[in-house]
Amino acid sequence: MTESQANHTELAAEWIRRPLADLGGAAPQDAAADAQGRKKLEDLFIELAGHHVRLSGLGLPAVDPRELRRALGMETAAAHQPRAARAVRMGPVKRSALLDELGTALTGGDVDSVAFFNVQTGAIEHFMHNLGDQETARIAQAQANADMRKVTPVTTDVRYAIMSDFIGLVEDITVAGRLRSAISGKGAFRRFREAVDEDDGLRRRWLAYRTKRHYLLALDWLHRMGHAPSQYGLNPQDYDWTPPSEDEEHAQAPQAAPAPTTQEEPQAPPAAQSPAGSNGETHEASQEAPETTEPEPQATG
Repeated sequence: MTESQANHTELAAEWIRRPLADLGGAAPQDAAADAQGRKKLEDLFIELAGHHVRLSGLGLPAVDPRELRRALGMETAAAHQPRAARAVRMGPVKRSALLDELGTALTGGDVDSVAFFNVQTGAIEHFMHNLGDQETARIAQAQANADMRKVTPVTTDVRYAIMSDFIGLVEDITVAGRLRSAISGKGAFRRFREAVDEDDGLRRRWLAYRTKRHYLLALDWLHRMGHAPSQYGLNPQDYDWTPPSEDEEHAQAPQAAPAPTTQEEPQAPPAAQSPAGSNGETHEASQEAPETTEPEPQATG
């Protein structure tokens, strides 16, 4: 172990023992023991990820949130991360109603709703919590139905990584630097939206890129559930998707842990017009995908 690695390990060990105001005065190692505490920790990791990217880019020492996850035994969150070094070409994307809806369900996170995928029809069915006994019974029926698969939303880390990866594709270093600063610290998602909205061309590129990444998450999810895209009339080559390797598939295996319940508004479906169907028409995602609402990270203490 190098001196730098030893320092990071020591800092991580100290951080998890320190009481934090954002955890109600509890230490991270104690907060990790219950679901609500883990949700607050996920929010903190988002903010820390922004600091880590910014400080590392400046050549300054910074504790990697992944070190903190390992120290807290929260490595299972990595199962929701998109595949590393994923090549996504900028430009138009062939629209798919199924991938639009499944991608939205995976990147949503509305705590008042739950989505199920019907493996026979390829339809997404949404249910609302706290609407009375009838809706509760419908959710129970969906859970007991062998043809229904619950769609567990990815963590906010995944959506943060998509923003960060997009910034890495921006050629103008001034614009890239502005976007990188926007995703550092509290309010990262809001500031990023505001930054890309300042330039219509940049916003269109972002919406197209985000749609492609959401589609890839949806195709990965179908693969993990054991369903080939062709079952639903999807051609993987249209979306530059390939099945994950054995190592990647093992890393992305579904976990038994409950889904994170981030406090955020539900996302609107990304397609405002009829998506491409059997005619194979291709559209610019940026022209059809309205901006969606992302969760805002909590402030650290």
